[in-house]
Amino acid sequence: MNVNEAIILARKHIGGEMESSARLCLSDAIRCYDDGLLDAAKKRALDSLLYSVGMFHKDYQRASK
Repeated sequence: MNVNEAIILARKHIGGEMESSARLCLSDAIRCYDDGLLDAAKKRALDSLLYSVGMFHKDYQRASK
């Protein structure tokens, strides 16, 4: 999955108990993407997914590959 798709997926799953942390990570991911830091952007999108859905969710697993 590319960085843009990971960011879109993270945006789709915003919510849950750790919503504020997920939003912060997503904001960081978008900022990194805009700055051309694609590896950092994907990492922060994955962090957002971790806060929203957790590491065992199928969408996190798909995005982390």
